[in-house]
Amino acid sequence: MKLKTLLASLVLAIFSVFVLASCENKTDGYNVIFEVNGGSQIESIVSTDGKVTEPTTPTKDGYAFGGWFKDEALTDDFDFANDTISGDTTLYASWRYYTVAELIEKASFYEETSKERFYVEATIVSIDNPTYGEMTISDDTGKISVYGTYGADGEDRYSELEEKPVAGDLVLLYANVHTFNGEPEINSGWIISFEKQEPTFDLADYEELTISEARTKEVDSKVLVSGVVAKLTYNTNLNPIGFILVDDTASIYVYDSQIAPQVEEGNQVQIAGTRDNWILADEQSSADKFGYDGCIQIASCYLVENDNGEHEFAKDWIETSTVKKMLNTDVSEENITTTIYKVNALVKEKPGTGFTNFYFYDIDETTGSYTYSQASGNDFTWLREFDGKICTVYLMVLNYKSETSGLIPRLLPIAVYDEGYEFDLNETTQTVLDYYVADNFKVDTYYANPNLSLPSVVNNATLGFEGVKVSYTASDSAITFVPGEDDNVFMNIDASASKDVTVTVTITYNDQTLTKEYVIHIGSLEDFDYISVTEAINSPLYDANPEQETEIVVRGIVGPSLVNRSGFYLMDDEALIAVITDDATLATVNLGDEVILSGHREQFRKDTTKVHGQTCIVDAEVLVNLYGDNEIPTSYFITDKDLAYLYDLDPNEDHSTEVYIVTATINLIEDKYYTSISLIDGDIEYNLYMANSNQYSFLLPYVNQEVTLAIAPCNWNDKNFYRGCVLYIQLADGTRIYNTLNFD
Repeated sequence: MKLKTLLASLVLAIFSVFVLASCENKTDGYNVIFEVNGGSQIESIVSTDGKVTEPTTPTKDGYAFGGWFKDEALTDDFDFANDTISGDTTLYASWRYYTVAELIEKASFYEETSKERFYVEATIVSIDNPTYGEMTISDDTGKISVYGTYGADGEDRYSELEEKPVAGDLVLLYANVHTFNGEPEINSGWIISFEKQEPTFDLADYEELTISEARTKEVDSKVLVSGVVAKLTYNTNLNPIGFILVDDTASIYVYDSQIAPQVEEGNQVQIAGTRDNWILADEQSSADKFGYDGCIQIASCYLVENDNGEHEFAKDWIETSTVKKMLNTDVSEENITTTIYKVNALVKEKPGTGFTNFYFYDIDETTGSYTYSQASGNDFTWLREFDGKICTVYLMVLNYKSETSGLIPRLLPIAVYDEGYEFDLNETTQTVLDYYVADNFKVDTYYANPNLSLPSVVNNATLGFEGVKVSYTASDSAITFVPGEDDNVFMNIDASASKDVTVTVTITYNDQTLTKEYVIHIGSLEDFDYISVTEAINSPLYDANPEQETEIVVRGIVGPSLVNRSGFYLMDDEALIAVITDDATLATVNLGDEVILSGHREQFRKDTTKVHGQTCIVDAEVLVNLYGDNEIPTSYFITDKDLAYLYDLDPNEDHSTEVYIVTATINLIEDKYYTSISLIDGDIEYNLYMANSNQYSFLLPYVNQEVTLAIAPCNWNDKNFYRGCVLYIQLADGTRIYNTLNFD
């Protein structure tokens, strides 16, 4: 082989690391082997009588040339000028590797990306974006972020590489550096080579189980499970962070942002991990309140095996259910998170400002919830072809958003099939009972006449039935049924009677008849000892005495809704107080109802040394609903102040139980991702408390108009100022439009 051919081979080997390129050349009877370690640019090597001349340019883009060496120990420099090759000799051309600490120092000199490239060998801590190959690497000297990686030729992105390094692997990068937002960073790393590192765990520590068995294990148990990857989940940047694993016994969520990018839907995998129940830290107290243990999952995982195949996930074990049954499951008794159910569901897309929600409703087109997305719905655009259709859906509750108002189920569709759903008309009477009648009888005790509206005729064009008749009879005259103007009747109760009455519901459709009985108790108010709203305001603080019995029972009228909080203002003729409750309780009351409720008096604030905060009742439960459609009391509203006065309210004083009547112009604030509303009066701009302007939709028709408003100052977040909650606006003709956000 000629020496020039050898040199060409050496140049081609520039990106070979750990696997050394070698060739042979016969020179003056000697066998000469040249090997390149770390990659190099060799312009010329001339062999004359067994002597070797070093490259004329022993540098590459600022990368320090380490020199030529012979012998495997690389300790003896080879003197190109004087040394003579004798016998079989190995020559090494070495380029210096920088440590992470040295690269961090280098990066500090570059506000823009360096033209020079540097070699660095380090361990991958994490793959932060598997599409672009963003990663974090470290060695003994430090840690640095890598903004994107490519193959050894600098052409193919990380995601396009057939073989790619993952967390834990030792990687050699050839990279630019810069400083971004004050932080040193590798801008573009060419993956010259990498070494797979064996995971540092003992498989013997993990118990091999079916997924069904793994679900029942204690938290922190080490489990080994196998199954098919049924659905990936994604973060805000659409990077996979977890997946649903299914075997022929059950399903479970596997959360691991380093493993998820290594698998694809349909792969048969084996995972070693830790059994976990996940709850967002700031939702823990609310979850405890409702007995929610958290999302059942496996975390801190190792990918033991992956066949990289394409398999259907097992479906024979999956229970046929309904969306309504899933959503009504009591999580304190049965945690169904990450369990797949087969349901018929109406798929609906609902675009918002900067996001899209996808909902799954039961066949009543009312009972449902939304898919859980961290990517503003962009990970569920595949559902658009099913919009408006009742489909066969393999669905799960991935987790619950835990709020003081209750648990909001977040759904994850695993698979959706449009099979031309047709409702079985033989199920009509049962469907009417389940979806139109039964919920009206959840309350089994009444202390006043609810004037409860009940359906007498039910139609559903989507399901294909109409004219289903519903009739009601009572075992005692204390309960009567009065026909309404539409297809409904009103259930009236004689509250003076204290007895149990049986109500019989009869549903008929063609030749189908279904009968259901409900027992209703008529109670007495003598069982309750309640106080006024003013007395509630002056009651002992629960947050100051959490171990003491500080529950109060208060009587008042359900006033306008809170905003950005689940609840309402409780009002009487002397005062009002904010009441925080759960969605289930909210569903039992309406604006104007007179109620007796229990709860704890609290000063809603995180830092008791700062501002006064919000006076309120928390954990409220309605004990009695006296109904009544009462007028909202306003005699104590403050009418002689203006917007400037509200703007200057002292946050160290309690103004959260006051209401002010002011005149102002409604101002809509809009940008690309956020909308809000403020009030304008001359030079004063006063902000309302809200998450977005949709929470005040009743104000939007009056934007840029001057109106009269009832404002309750509020401070839920320890601010050094009050913001306003609009109770109602009053138009020039005297019409009042109330804030009914949480009642809608």
